[in-house]
Amino acid sequence: MRRFLLITLAVLLFMGVVGGAGTYVMAGKAPFSPGDLLYSAQLWSEQQWGLAFNPDSTDRAVILLNLLERRLDDLEAVRGTKNELMALFYLDAALDQAALAVGEAPADVQPQLRARLSDLTSQGLALMDGLDVMTAIPVETAVIALLDKFQALRQALASSDPTAIAAIASLETNLDQIITPAGNETDAAAGKTLIDSHTVPFPEGSVDHSFFPLMGGHASVSCETCHTRGRYEGTNPTCVACHAKDEAHDGTYGTNCATCHNINSWQDANFDHSLIGDNDCSACHTPPQNHYAGACRDCHSDTTNFRNAVFNHATIGSADCSACHTPPQNHYAGACRDCHSDTSNFRNASFNHATIGGKDCSACHTPPQNHYAGACRDCHSDTNNFKNASFNHANIGSTDCSACHNPPQNHYSGACRDCHQDTNNFKNATFSHSTIGSADCSACHNPPQNHYSGACRDCHQDTNKFKNATFSHATIGNTDCSACHNPPQNHYSGACRDCHQDTNKFKNATFNHATIGNTDCSACHNPPQNHYSGACRDCHQDTNNFKNAGFNHATIGNTDCSACHNPPQNHYSGACRDCHQDTNKFKN
Repeated sequence: MRRFLLITLAVLLFMGVVGGAGTYVMAGKAPFSPGDLLYSAQLWSEQQWGLAFNPDSTDRAVILLNLLERRLDDLEAVRGTKNELMALFYLDAALDQAALAVGEAPADVQPQLRARLSDLTSQGLALMDGLDVMTAIPVETAVIALLDKFQALRQALASSDPTAIAAIASLETNLDQIITPAGNETDAAAGKTLIDSHTVPFPEGSVDHSFFPLMGGHASVSCETCHTRGRYEGTNPTCVACHAKDEAHDGTYGTNCATCHNINSWQDANFDHSLIGDNDCSACHTPPQNHYAGACRDCHSDTTNFRNAVFNHATIGSADCSACHTPPQNHYAGACRDCHSDTSNFRNASFNHATIGGKDCSACHTPPQNHYAGACRDCHSDTNNFKNASFNHANIGSTDCSACHNPPQNHYSGACRDCHQDTNNFKNATFSHSTIGSADCSACHNPPQNHYSGACRDCHQDTNKFKNATFSHATIGNTDCSACHNPPQNHYSGACRDCHQDTNKFKNATFNHATIGNTDCSACHNPPQNHYSGACRDCHQDTNNFKNAGFNHATIGNTDCSACHNPPQNHYSGACRDCHQDTNKFKN
């Protein structure tokens, strides 16, 4: 027995841990939507894990606001399905809890909590507007009640009275009666309505009911719904005989319900509005709050779609637009019609700035940060385009440009106006270098890499053009030219100044070949192809003109002339020297 108890306790403990973990995950992830089998368990998990162990009123308010947002997401998830009413029922409960919690929270956190509740309320109104249940004719009273509740809560949040929110939370919508109508208790085991078996003397389906086909909404009803007290003969087949208690028109449209309603669904009705005569739409339809008080038919000519309405603004007389339309915050306080002449599009408005009198633009327009503090109209004369502005800098007096304009980094620190005389174009500036005193150019200008390290002004006398510089080479002392200039490849390795005496033109150089010693010409000069391979100086005695050369043919020994000279075509094939004894002139 003891062992059995221990096993039982272990199983119960295991189930508790697994169940607790499951509900905790369910509360955090919220994987189910209204209509799902485990949705109710999910709601219970949310309440237990979020609220049961949290006594702090601020935390509870935040948690319940999160749950309200989750219910809005649930409603969005089932929009357009049969579970919209169920989602609205749970949304109503979440709204009540959140409103009460916000009202009970400490005063110092009320503004943030009320602001979030207001945002969620606006989301709820926008979401309800697109539901299928809102297009039903008529819309369920409970759904309208929830819509009114949202609107009332938004108005209550605009006031500072915390009790107003609690009063809204106490309003009943009766959505639960739509989801589970009274008198429809079911047997959970059998899943069928329990009836008195003694009132049915024959098996179900054994009667030919072709005289009143059981189709549409009649297909699933039980026999005793129409045949009461076990009597079948003489049952009235008209709609009103069974549905008199559901008739909401007080007999106004007769007793033939089939004129508008079909057997598939009472809500799926096709009403012939031509039958209402002089009755106004409001006899059946409840207009929303703050609706225009005129006759509905003046705008709603399309009876199949209430939203397809056209309002004739010519009928409002002297009533101002604000009687129906709420202007946005901080809107111009003048008459709406002064600007909104196009009643089909509010954004197509034209404001006549000539009507503002002495008012400054800032009464309606907010200037950007760090804007000039003077009167707006001094610059913005074009009221159609704020960017088309012209500023008269003559008005600033002794105020420096930096009061409005930010100079770029590392900008000259002097007064802006010393250089920027043209206020229409900042780049059109002239700097007087005579004002810098002994400050060197490098204080403002960055010299290029490997630039001469001396004072800039020694060379750059022309401050308008940096490239117009003159360098006095007399100042370099014993510094060689290569300290600043890079010689070309294979250049003579001697001192630059030995040849380049003219510092204004590098190509104007004179080389003293007497300084090369025994160095052969080929150390600096490249002979042409097939050139005589002897020493260059044997022929090129004139170092100023390479072509002024004299060759001593006595040095060639037995070498034949053809080793250097190419005879013309068809020339005698004998030895050249047999004929050409005069080496200075071949033709001789």
